[in-house]
Amino acid sequence: MQIGILAKRTGFTASRIRFYEAQGLISVGRRANGYRIYSPAALTALNIITSAQDAGFTLEEIRRLMPCDLSGGYDRALY
Repeated sequence: MQIGILAKRTGFTASRIRFYEAQGLISVGRRANGYRIYSPAALTALNIITSAQDAGFTLEEIRRLMPCDLSGGYDRALY
């Protein structure tokens, strides 16, 4: 899904999603036109990040604890 759709579904701003991407908490693929494309796992990852932050975890702690399969990695087979 594109970043605008992910933002709408999570209630996050696109800049917040890009920040988490830059911090290595979620990953993203790119289409030929350069648009970001996120897998459905990104929704789950962003919910986990929010819950963990609410519980007092730092971004570094979240990064170390985040399951690799929930990083929101792009799977070409899905798109």
